[in-house]
Amino acid sequence: MLVEKVVAPPLDNNAYLIVDETSKQAAVVDPALGGQQLLAKADELGAKVVLILNTHGHVDATADDGSIRTATGAKIAIFELDGARLEKNARDTRWFLPAPPPPVKADVQLKEGSELKLGDLVIRTLHTPGHTEGSACFYVESAGALFTGDTLYAGSCGRTDVFGGSPAKMIFSLRRIKELPPETHVYPGHGPETDLGDETWIRDLTYPIV
Repeated sequence: MLVEKVVAPPLDNNAYLIVDETSKQAAVVDPALGGQQLLAKADELGAKVVLILNTHGHVDATADDGSIRTATGAKIAIFELDGARLEKNARDTRWFLPAPPPPVKADVQLKEGSELKLGDLVIRTLHTPGHTEGSACFYVESAGALFTGDTLYAGSCGRTDVFGGSPAKMIFSLRRIKELPPETHVYPGHGPETDLGDETWIRDLTYPIV
């Protein structure tokens, strides 16, 4: 598995391109406004984008879902509880976007344990609410990789003081993630990458998470 990262607008989002090196099939994770850069990287690698994976439905992470689907025909996937956010985003303005994104609907409504095939890669969905009701992480066990969106960052976690957020659910989700192998490499939605084994603070969560 090959992973390319773009730090994209509007809020220094980490947008990822996952490529199965055998089939040259690719997936985009949380494109933000990095669609053009991600598609250029796919072209450089001779890869075809067939999936757009959203870890959650906030507009800063999903802004280029529609443009990438238009350019590639890729299917948009998001956890079922956050699916409605994609259409709602088109009706709302945000100070950090030049304009609302076009309305899109998810092609794939994910559930806990849903698996997506990307060539020889199997991407498993883990429901990790806390930042939103339908936040999810994408786990590629064969590559020891976890894409955490705004659930887990290096040394911290996503906000829970937003609509749909929950400190209690975030604590549950972080503890669940921590049960994965410590060598699992974490690709977060913002900030530097990390390994689960380095996030020792998760085991001592005794304070309210905001």
